Amino acid sequence: MSTILKKSTKSLAGWANYPRCKAEILAPADRVGVRAVIFENEQVIARGNGKSYGDASLAPKVLSTLRLNQVLSFDTENGVIECEAGALLGDLLKVLVPAGWFFQVTPGIKEITVGGAIASDVHGKNHPNAGCFSKHLISFELMTASGEIKCCSRNENTTLFWQSCGGMGWTGVVLSARFQLLKITSTTMLQKTVMAKDLDGLLSAFEANRAWPYAAGWVDCTSKHWRGTVFFAEHQQARTPTNPLVFSEAPKRNVPFYAPSWLLNPLSIRAHNHFFFNKKRKEEEVVTLDKYFYPLDALQNWNRFYGKRGLVQYQFCLPEINSFAGMRQVLETIRKSQEVPFLTVLKRHGERPPEAIHSFPIQGYSLALDFPRTRGIFELIKKLDALVWQLDGKIYLTKDACSAPQMGRVNPADFGEEKFTSLLRERILAH
Repeated sequence: MSTILKKSTKSLAGWANYPRCKAEILAPADRVGVRAVIFENEQVIARGNGKSYGDASLAPKVLSTLRLNQVLSFDTENGVIECEAGALLGDLLKVLVPAGWFFQVTPGIKEITVGGAIASDVHGKNHPNAGCFSKHLISFELMTASGEIKCCSRNENTTLFWQSCGGMGWTGVVLSARFQLLKITSTTMLQKTVMAKDLDGLLSAFEANRAWPYAAGWVDCTSKHWRGTVFFAEHQQARTPTNPLVFSEAPKRNVPFYAPSWLLNPLSIRAHNHFFFNKKRKEEEVVTLDKYFYPLDALQNWNRFYGKRGLVQYQFCLPEINSFAGMRQVLETIRKSQEVPFLTVLKRHGERPPEAIHSFPIQGYSLALDFPRTRGIFELIKKLDALVWQLDGKIYLTKDACSAPQMGRVNPADFGEEKFTSLLRERILAH
């Protein structure tokens, strides 16, 4: 075993704190160490910063990529960066933004790794225009079960390239990646806020504002008609470009301990939603990149609000033809249960390229619902799975903790390699 390998054993979970497992964490500092971990362990799964919600990167043996975090090259003229898989988006922003570049696609938190972005093929608030992370991925290096390093791109090892994008780490360990960035001239966004008194109004707002490149909606699931707010945005163009640009982050607050499990209940969630909906906002205002793209990062360890029991996120996408009626059916099913989501996010998605076989979004709409993990949540998930399947929808495997095996519309058996496995893969294969 490599002398530069760090080892530890601990109880491990994703961001939702459910499920948990005892895992040996193996953290190599270079690709020699990665190969040693692969050779010396019968089964293993790569893990980045542990921000996926369910059991995606959980296994008895975990290969941490966090020490593989170097920027290898940065073409500041053309906006192409190459970095190791364990580099965090948040750290990359400190390099990219001053040079006038931003991510083409970014999820709602910046403390994820580039390797995790590939494994989940993450999407953002601009999917109809920009697609998923894979659309801007030029190439990556992948270490397979044999220890061989393969360069994967649209022209080389193409099948492996698309199997790995959204492939949950089941094809191997991403070592490094090159991807295209987005040119910006300022670090501010023009944000437009549209409030709607019901679900139809929310969906209509998305349709009427398709010209805005970024959009994400918040839904109040405690209100009678599912009122909410949609936040649209576009990058502001600076009249006099500043060089270098400054990436400003909101002051960070911390949730220092796990809240008691009773804190989040239907009454407290209703009170929170009432405050959020009625908060005074300008119809249009200028906000920072950090405030628009990464609002949750301002509150560290916010998952502790759910207590030690953790949470279950249910994120699903419906095809456009079924979205309007289907969303209402799903929300009505939730209302008939005793479960109340604390946070609900609505997004519109564009057409998925046929080669992006494992990407989550399909042309239509998605909902992401964060539920406190109660005794009844698993029964509700079964009902939601059946309904979403009937509506030709699918779930996001990166957020999955307990859905039916077919719901991601991905068959882990198709990956072949038994070396790279996780609790998620084993759970699906067991059925």
